[in-house]
Amino acid sequence: RVEHVRWISESLRPFTVVQDRGYRRLMKSGRPSTYIPSLRTVARDVKILFDKTRERLRKRFEKIPACPSVYTDAWTSPNH
Repeated sequence: RVEHVRWISESLRPFTVVQDRGYRRLMKSGRPSTYIPSLRTVARDVKILFDKTRERLRKRFEKIPACPSVYTDAWTSPNH
């Protein structure tokens, strides 16, 4: 289940790919007992993965100290 979600997310595939007859046949060709999640399960798992990733990134960014920067553009163009 996790690998289906990872592949769908990273490859920017539509969730409906799990309903595709060719996809199902391909997944089952190597191991007929392979579990293929439903469209609803994939959508739910992608949302869960998104929420976990967003939280992990939020925590990572919280650790970065805020550093305001001020600069001037003192470059002079010969045309101006």
